[in-house]
Amino acid sequence: MFKSKILKKFLALFSAVTVFFTALNTTRFSAAAFDKEYISSDGMQLGYDIISGYSKLAVKNNLTSYNISAVYSGLDINSPYLIALLGIFYVTNGVDIDKAMSDNDYTMELISKLDSFLGKMGIKNDKAKDIKNTFLADKIKIINSFDTAGLYIIESNEKYCKNLENNENVDFVLAGGKMPPSLKDLNFDGKSDSKDAEYIQKYLVKNFSFKDRQENEYLKFACDINGDKELDILDVTDLLKNEK
Repeated sequence: MFKSKILKKFLALFSAVTVFFTALNTTRFSAAAFDKEYISSDGMQLGYDIISGYSKLAVKNNLTSYNISAVYSGLDINSPYLIALLGIFYVTNGVDIDKAMSDNDYTMELISKLDSFLGKMGIKNDKAKDIKNTFLADKIKIINSFDTAGLYIIESNEKYCKNLENNENVDFVLAGGKMPPSLKDLNFDGKSDSKDAEYIQKYLVKNFSFKDRQENEYLKFACDINGDKELDILDVTDLLKNEK
């Protein structure tokens, strides 16, 4: 499993539908856990683009489909009160980011607890309320509903989900509706291994890219195996080394 800094941040984002991130160089919670680089509108949008890019490519490569999808309509992460609550939740619930990256049942349990906690603390999510009303009006089956956290697992189809991606209240739509097998998967076989190294090498010689902006954001993210934000041969060697 490849656990780069940025990978942990964006999986933490989806896993708990929050922005309580792991510390800059450790998974232990501390005051440094809120990396200001990513707690910003631009940083969060990058995270949404990466998830959306993965979703599109996973469907195109038949790894999953939009029959079941996770739709996220998030809270305002600029609120100091919300950030404080997320920090409290992280500590008191002993959130295990590594487990959330690989155990979908744990992830869903965590989201449920978070949703209940935020609701009790008076947090409101009007964006999510509007999205849920849209689902009800369109007679879309809602499998799981977390109204405060802003996450819905729905049963629909690709056309409907594509339209949702253009809704201003939707941050991202994740096809499959659960934690992906790997977010470092370039050939979309459900894992990150030596076969993906070939794609990184192609990217480095500018022989591998996508026309879609979000798909390219995912590509850049997935190629950065060691999480140093530099795409180079070290990512290939790290991938091969960790596979052994």
